[in-house]
Amino acid sequence: MSNARNIPSTKLFSRFALIVGYPIVALVLVVVVLFFLRLIQVQFVSPVVSQEHAEEKARYLASLKTAPADAPNIIIIFFDDLGWGDLSSYGSQVIDTPHIDQVAAQGLKMTFFYSASPVCTPSRAALLTGRFPPRTRTDRHVFFPDNSIVGNGRRMMGLANELPKEEVTIAEVLSAAGYRTHMVGKWHLGDGKGYRPTDFGFQNWYGLLFSNDMYPLDMYRNDEIVIEDKRSGSFLSNERDEMNPLQGLGVDQKELTTLYTDEVVNFLESVGDTPFFLYLSHTFPHVPHYPSSDYAGTSDGGSYGDVVEDLDRSTGIIMQALARLNLDENTVVIITSDNGADYNGSPGALRGRKGEIMEGGQRVPMIVRWPGHVEAKRSTGAMAMNTDIFPTLLSLAGQSLPVDRIIDGRDLTELFLQDTASPHDYLYYFPVLDSLPGAIRDADLKLLLSSGDVGRNRPHLSRLQLDAENHEVSNLFPKRGQLLEKVLLEMRQHVADNPRGWIEN
Repeated sequence: MSNARNIPSTKLFSRFALIVGYPIVALVLVVVVLFFLRLIQVQFVSPVVSQEHAEEKARYLASLKTAPADAPNIIIIFFDDLGWGDLSSYGSQVIDTPHIDQVAAQGLKMTFFYSASPVCTPSRAALLTGRFPPRTRTDRHVFFPDNSIVGNGRRMMGLANELPKEEVTIAEVLSAAGYRTHMVGKWHLGDGKGYRPTDFGFQNWYGLLFSNDMYPLDMYRNDEIVIEDKRSGSFLSNERDEMNPLQGLGVDQKELTTLYTDEVVNFLESVGDTPFFLYLSHTFPHVPHYPSSDYAGTSDGGSYGDVVEDLDRSTGIIMQALARLNLDENTVVIITSDNGADYNGSPGALRGRKGEIMEGGQRVPMIVRWPGHVEAKRSTGAMAMNTDIFPTLLSLAGQSLPVDRIIDGRDLTELFLQDTASPHDYLYYFPVLDSLPGAIRDADLKLLLSSGDVGRNRPHLSRLQLDAENHEVSNLFPKRGQLLEKVLLEMRQHVADNPRGWIEN
């Protein structure tokens, strides 16, 4: 019989690797290294600040004028992982969303609106800054708590784990223009001091720093923890499944949507005649799915449907508060999602889900209501992206754009007010683990550089108006396919050459 003690250590390692697989061995080694880094609190890369553009940002904000007297109030209701097919106004047969549907009936429904990323951190940064993920250093997945394995791992790889200080947000601009700015809900753009909502233009904030599957999940009011996470977790903990929760006291996620809604109503009751910008960044329907205690088990869509229908009730309460307080006539309400459907959610008839640059990962609901300005019961198939929200809201508030940086979004004001074409010739899709765009679309064709199909991994050209990205049609449109590829490769080179999108004087 052989004796393991007589076998050289390299052979033992090779046998072990063959049994469990080299990828698992590598993962174990990475975890061990990061564990010890966590213990000694190593920070390989401190937050990077471009001093030149931080100073230009300060000059820009100081130069802004007070918003005109007729500038509208603004509310963004931003859902987390709400899929294209999750609202009844967008085709759901199992989830009933009458309040959101009513908002859509009173305004504009967009059918080709996209998040800037198929995951949340880069999409949230894009909404607030009008810039593509690599511009804001939010590319290559999402941010994690600074003291977590992944948070430290991002720094080891030279990646950011917070929104750079020199980025300009909607809240900073509107605050400088005289708006009251208030945020409720999930931030997910950094947790270190100096990188929270109140450091980026929100005068007040009530909510969570991260997704509801991350640990610790403390509830904040500005910089104060008002509900501390005392569950039995560690830096390795997460909670993806509501059927297997972490034990102990913390935020009651079943009541989270109610807490957010009450905070919004309290804010609306306090605004008076001051123009306001309210950013309601919902935690749900991100996993884990915790239905409200009062309505669990009432939706045909299961627990996920319960969660979405509770979000719908929240929207109804907010719209009722606007009407009761005589604020609804001069308030722009925007309802959308940070990316496409995840587990249990519905992409409708679209291919792909969260994390993918196929349509189901990035095409999301988009509803705009502004009585007397945006015509009721309108629908548009013009393409747009959440990067467009930044320049659009600045335009509505009478403010100019910063001039030292590329703003990738376009002003949608004309599109909101009347039937016009998209201000974009092309839209670009950024994969989760890449800094360069991997797909492009024009008015009706989309080109994926890589289909991802095993054995047939090649470019995929499809007609979005007709077949939801199912059929490859490069044989029908060879010249247009070649043009899209040329434009996409040019954009990839542009981003590679100037990832932050600075405009030098």
